[in-house]
Amino acid sequence: MMKSIPKRTLKFIDSWLTLRSRWARWPGFTVTIAKDGEVVFNKAYGLANIENNEKLTTNYLFHVASQSKTFTATAVMQLQERGKLRIDDPVTTYLPWLAQHSDQRWCDVTLRQLLSHSAGVIRDGQASGFWQFQGEFPDKDEFKQQIMQSQLVFEPNSEFKYSNFGFGLLGLVIERASGKSYADFVVENIIAPLVLTQTAAEYSPELRMATGYSRFDLQQQRRPFQHVTTGVLQPATGFCSTAHDLVKFFAALQVGSGKLLSDTSKREMQRPSWQVADEANAGSYGLGIDVAKAKDGKRLVGHSGGYPGFVGRTWSRIDDGITVSVLANAYDTAPGIVANSILGIIDQFGDASDKNRRKFEARFVNDYGVYEVVDTEKGLRGLWSNDWQPFNMAEELEIVDDATLKIAKGNHFSYFGELMKYEFDAKNKPSAMYRSGAKNYVSLDGDIKV
Repeated sequence: MMKSIPKRTLKFIDSWLTLRSRWARWPGFTVTIAKDGEVVFNKAYGLANIENNEKLTTNYLFHVASQSKTFTATAVMQLQERGKLRIDDPVTTYLPWLAQHSDQRWCDVTLRQLLSHSAGVIRDGQASGFWQFQGEFPDKDEFKQQIMQSQLVFEPNSEFKYSNFGFGLLGLVIERASGKSYADFVVENIIAPLVLTQTAAEYSPELRMATGYSRFDLQQQRRPFQHVTTGVLQPATGFCSTAHDLVKFFAALQVGSGKLLSDTSKREMQRPSWQVADEANAGSYGLGIDVAKAKDGKRLVGHSGGYPGFVGRTWSRIDDGITVSVLANAYDTAPGIVANSILGIIDQFGDASDKNRRKFEARFVNDYGVYEVVDTEKGLRGLWSNDWQPFNMAEELEIVDDATLKIAKGNHFSYFGELMKYEFDAKNKPSAMYRSGAKNYVSLDGDIKV
């Protein structure tokens, strides 16, 4: 297992993200990587605000939306450890008003089912326009009224059905069991102990926030969104934070960290409760946490979140203690793909590197795109790196002599089996490369040479 992430890997990730930030047309995004709870990479790219051309830095907060659910689940497990509740108790034990519901199945709903989205609770009530600025997020009274008017959508414990309202109920349970407000409880028991100085359980105007943006309209413009508070749905979607603080939080949930919860509780949270198997999402859900297995069999836990103008994803890899968080400030962005690619890059680069191979490393451009030669643990690779999945179509390259590589493995419709000849400058750095005779220029920003 890798003891630390090599500096050259982090350097490539930074250079790749810088390239992508120039081309991807996302307003801004931040990326933090930690190994065994120690932050080793924390960078911001692009803009916090387009209208004022305000550069994004790592000090801007984002709405992290449903990543709030993992904080809520952690608080519930802390209360169970203190004997204040049991997750297999019916929710009516703590919220007796629910026992008056006309749908008597509510009496069978347990806290565990709410935590694992298997209680059959309606997702966002019957007036979910608050997600699109059509009215405000519900307060407690409005929320109770909506719950009392809504039948369960499915039999409890029969299938997975994601519910923000279910986590709204858990927030009320936390208040009842702890005798404190939800925000006070999570601040005292999670945010303060981990020294998450850039995390708040709810938006307030004094926070230094990035601006969130709509998707592009047909005029290729984005619309800035105002910040809103989330009322009683704070435990489901209210948190504001940074990639840096989220990495610290999710790393603390790793078994063996000694932080926040006993290992028994962590294992309980991270055990798959339900398989999520529709076409868009293949994975599992534990208690307030996503559970997944990568193609290479490595196990991941984390959460994603989407909110008007913001999208994010944090993954923590159980097997090697690597945690990655990516936050972006527009709807039509894909932090999940970026987080997965970063984990993939760390694996591809591995621990080993070879000085003779490294002299061929360079980023080239031609009219078709950006082609980059990198040295990985398993040898030289040719990547089309101006893509969120840079290793997707990687070619295997072999050294022929000091100025020539051969495309040993690659797309059989392309230049597979042919040669790439290098020119070097006075400092012995690559200055150009001829791929089967076609000239490619060295370029850091990937711009086309005319």
